[in-house]
Amino acid sequence: MSKKGVAVVIGLAAVDQNFRHLLESNPHDAMEGYELTGEEKQAIAGMDFRPLQRLADSLNHRLKEWFVSWASR
Repeated sequence: MSKKGVAVVIGLAAVDQNFRHLLESNPHDAMEGYELTGEEKQAIAGMDFRPLQRLADSLNHRLKEWFVSWASR
């Protein structure tokens, strides 16, 4: 299991609305380049993204920026 890949994709979906919408509408393209197994991609593609939207709404802007910076390393 590629724990960081899963954390990055789900985390980005929580903090980046554009990425979240791409992940919902075109998961194959959204997950391109991330270290994920086929099973992980399938699980993420089948997620209910509404809870991530609620999480995103509750997160502080600086925390979102920090996560994007961390995830890009």
